[in-house]
Amino acid sequence: MDIDFEENITDYIRKIIKENYRIDKRGLLEYRDIKIIKNYVKNAEGSCYLELGKTKVLAGVKLEIAEPFQDNEDSGILVTTVNLSPVSDVNVDIGPSEESIEYSRVVDRVLRESRFINDKELVIEPGKYVWSVLLDIYVLNNDGNIIDASTLASVCALMNTYFPELIKENGEYKINPKNKTNKKLPLNKNIPLMVSFAKIDDKFVVDPNKYEEEAADMIVHIGLSDKINALQTRKSGSISLEEFNNLLSEAEKFKDYLLKKIQ
Repeated sequence: MDIDFEENITDYIRKIIKENYRIDKRGLLEYRDIKIIKNYVKNAEGSCYLELGKTKVLAGVKLEIAEPFQDNEDSGILVTTVNLSPVSDVNVDIGPSEESIEYSRVVDRVLRESRFINDKELVIEPGKYVWSVLLDIYVLNNDGNIIDASTLASVCALMNTYFPELIKENGEYKINPKNKTNKKLPLNKNIPLMVSFAKIDDKFVVDPNKYEEEAADMIVHIGLSDKINALQTRKSGSISLEEFNNLLSEAEKFKDYLLKKIQ
């Protein structure tokens, strides 16, 4: 169905959703095509370039030596940052924004709460040195559903992360980043994924594009691994318990679909 640009785009989206149509001709509960290129960045310890429809993100992992947090000395560190590039969207300015901070927090939460990274095995020397996992996600083009795309790219990057050579000289540790080892990042089997829905009037669509996000009354993000480990809503709409339970069932189905994409 072609877009009638003589109408307000939000009104147009809401009108066609009522008739079970989407502007990109998908079904209401149908993901866009997913393209994944692993090990995309040569100088990263792990990386993944991902396209979710026209939404394009790049996730890269760097490993550094750090001091552990005082309240968690027997665990490594995860730092997740989602960067919205000004070239990704005409509405994005240079520098951090509230939106990028929220995206970073949601992606970090689904990774952390799933215990995907075995952070106990990131200890180099108890109480003194640990590995810090720096996960940077760059949004190259925003056509909606950045959180699903960023989470999927992050998981792919982490699954393909290898430790650099660790050298100890005179009691001090340092990294030789030019020499990657065969030791992979320690990961658990609970692979975390995010499935997002937009509610438009009384209809729900999965993997909303940018226009659908703008037209939505509410956006629901559901993080899953072996259990629900993250929930986030955006916008001020409401959802019934029955509707939410239906979304959980649909999210479980899409989880299997997304797992096949990365495995």
